[in-house]
Amino acid sequence: MAKRSPDHREEESQSLSDQSPDSVEAPIPGQSLFGEDAYRSVDTDHRTFAGYSVLIVAGDGVITDILQPPELTDVDAPSPLIGSVVDTLWQGEPADRLAAQIKRALRSRQVVSTEFPTLDGKRYHDFVFIPQGRNRVLLVERDISERMTAFSRMEQLAFLDDRTKLPNRLFLLEELARCIDDLKLKEGRAAVISLDVCGSDGQSSASNTKQHDAIFLEFASRLVHELRGANATDVEDYDRYTVAARIEYSQFAVILPAIVCGEDAERVAQRLIDVLQEPVKLANRNIRMTVRAGIALFPQDGEDAPTLFANAVAAMDDARNNAATQYKLHSGTIRLRALQRQDLEIELRGALNNEEFDVEFLPIVAADSRQIRSVEALLRWPKNVFGPQSIQKVIAIAENTGLILPIGDWVLEKCCEAFCHWRDHGWGNPRVSLNLSVQEFFRHELIQRIEETLQKFDIHPRSLDIEITEYTLFRDAMKNYSVCTALRSLGIGVIVDDYGTGACSLAHVARSPVDAIKVDNSFVTSLGEDDHDRAACAAIVAMGKALGKRVIAEGIETESQARYLASLGCDELQGFLITRPTSVQGMQELISEGHCE
Repeated sequence: MAKRSPDHREEESQSLSDQSPDSVEAPIPGQSLFGEDAYRSVDTDHRTFAGYSVLIVAGDGVITDILQPPELTDVDAPSPLIGSVVDTLWQGEPADRLAAQIKRALRSRQVVSTEFPTLDGKRYHDFVFIPQGRNRVLLVERDISERMTAFSRMEQLAFLDDRTKLPNRLFLLEELARCIDDLKLKEGRAAVISLDVCGSDGQSSASNTKQHDAIFLEFASRLVHELRGANATDVEDYDRYTVAARIEYSQFAVILPAIVCGEDAERVAQRLIDVLQEPVKLANRNIRMTVRAGIALFPQDGEDAPTLFANAVAAMDDARNNAATQYKLHSGTIRLRALQRQDLEIELRGALNNEEFDVEFLPIVAADSRQIRSVEALLRWPKNVFGPQSIQKVIAIAENTGLILPIGDWVLEKCCEAFCHWRDHGWGNPRVSLNLSVQEFFRHELIQRIEETLQKFDIHPRSLDIEITEYTLFRDAMKNYSVCTALRSLGIGVIVDDYGTGACSLAHVARSPVDAIKVDNSFVTSLGEDDHDRAACAAIVAMGKALGKRVIAEGIETESQARYLASLGCDELQGFLITRPTSVQGMQELISEGHCE
């Protein structure tokens, strides 16, 4: 197996020679940057370089300084490289790639590395680009020819599984060690997924060795196809390079070298399990296999390759002995998750007590007049508290800890305050739409809590809409729509949000007391491209109108989308075409400009 062919051209490659100053004197054409003729001007064609070189290169490719020149075997001569441009010294495809990597390092402000051969293909060089300020990089070059040649020979002899042609355990551990070394410099994260394959009875369902081989060969193909850049020969960036290996007779393993969090590895593990458990057709038989997976994460589950790999295998063994789950995280990850969840819960409570949340409003307009009929309240999380945490994760923690209830009460109060402000400043008939989670919707005191809050602010229930998901409506249907009916009896409107993607049938909507349905924005987004989405929108609108429900389309971003949905009979529109979410004061400005009915 070839390691990584460095002949791959970066998509962002661009020659830097056009950017070089006219005053820079170009070297002799064909002169290479670190090759045998780099010092042609001092007549050293017979000399070779050893060790490494260190250069300072500006963003436009001009070499401004040499900290460690290439070592000459028998002469020490001044370097003619200062003032030259990288791609005039190293011509052809390698020059384009050097230029692209310089740009990439400056743009990302991260260390970037690559390796490729000389133009004659006889030598290999390794390049590391380290950003130095805004417009220059420290370029370190090493001759790695001997290492690459030795590795290539070893690879063919020791790193392949004969049956599947996948890398074997040894290769996996070698690559995992290199990956970890790289991630330690970047402070990155990685995952190892170990996969065990067996028949439904705990043994292989195949009847002979030949069938075993055919099954595992198919699995090898599926793994490589499913993983981006798996075992690719032309990938030079660890962020894109994944390894899929066969580590035992019926076991495989995968390295994911650049993940953000454990959930990324879980999603990949589940996807691989689903793919491998699809039946394999052999001799008119459909053979199904059971797959269990174990996940270990770097750095919390191990900071070296053997430990990380062993913990992934241990987690796989746990999953194999537990029929209730298809994959297991290593215990270290589980403990870390519990601590992270506890920390996030504390942050949530603090943010709520300190009123660090915010509420913005997204108008809903009439499809014909484009006048604002109501506004949807949107809770905003304090980014300075939660950083890069996803909204879904914060909501999940809030729901699991019960904090979603006081947060929901806080949002209702803020919506009522905004309502009173708009009513006092010229909006004669304001209406607010509020999203409720499942936990909020089915709390025993929901109706009483809403009624008391509306009375406190002297707001009629007809001025409030409650938005719920299809799943929530489905659950309420199991209770004969008791909550929806209670809300409607007060005069509060009920809207089914994101309709068309959930668990509700036509019968559920038809029999329910809901007032309106919202066409999910996934259908609206591709209206101009996908005939199926156009048909789905038309069907949802027609169904809603036939049932006497108000139909709202969300996610409107273009005028053509708005006109098409209005032509179908859609009652109201919502999306960035109208306006982006805005504050209470921003809505007040729209009211003052006469945009409200």
